[in-house]
Amino acid sequence: MGAGASIPDTLSIDEVKTLAGDKFDHAVYDALPKGADGKITKEAFLKLAAPTPGDEPAPVSAPSPAATPAGGGTVIEVKMTELPLAVDKARAAGLTPLILDRSASHLLDTFHNYKADALLDAKMWTLKLAKKEIPQEEALEGLRSKLSYSMARGMDLVISCQSASPSFSSTLNGDVFPLEVFKDSGKALINDDSASKIITDDHAKELTSGMKMCNPEFKVQVSSHFGVDDIDDFLFAKGFGFEKVPREWFQILNIKHDEGTELLD
Repeated sequence: MGAGASIPDTLSIDEVKTLAGDKFDHAVYDALPKGADGKITKEAFLKLAAPTPGDEPAPVSAPSPAATPAGGGTVIEVKMTELPLAVDKARAAGLTPLILDRSASHLLDTFHNYKADALLDAKMWTLKLAKKEIPQEEALEGLRSKLSYSMARGMDLVISCQSASPSFSSTLNGDVFPLEVFKDSGKALINDDSASKIITDDHAKELTSGMKMCNPEFKVQVSSHFGVDDIDDFLFAKGFGFEKVPREWFQILNIKHDEGTELLD
């Protein structure tokens, strides 16, 4: 499977908004040639999502070698039955699990829905923001609410990207949802300073006797429907959602499904 293989050959406007996030420009989209079905080609989408001159984000310093755990950014293939152990091993190595699921029925999403994890639907907030249904502040508060509750209660926060590249490097990050949520399975946030900024008054009152403190059991994992060959182009590439999040912070776990499992095109 070549780069971009999990992106369809043609895309509707909603699919474009989901993938492009805050890089979506309606005027540019309207000017693009479209097929009889009103969709644009994958090649046209890549031009649409590319950063425009003068609009490049500020450079971000890469983490020092000492701050990057060995094995960071590498890919490991695992079966669904092996996933819990693989997640634990990634966390023990100081990495954040980034789990790739190409099953057509989204088996990983179903698995997380049945578990007692906190599920953050990053695609939903990305799409609402791209469609201008809500302001940036409301989207950030939506992310913060899940993060705050998970930190205060000590839950496993699953950041579900699905087929989107959420704009965590631009509009969807700030004091209440910092990039450090992706570092060391969220352990970078287990400190008083982060807790005071992120945990809401309501969650502190409900869960921690009014004190803004992070439960040490708090942890993070990330899931995506992209394939291994696509994440550099559609997650970590310039102009996309994880541009400012070092790939080396992650242990990439690519689910190897049983023979006969229907996969995404």
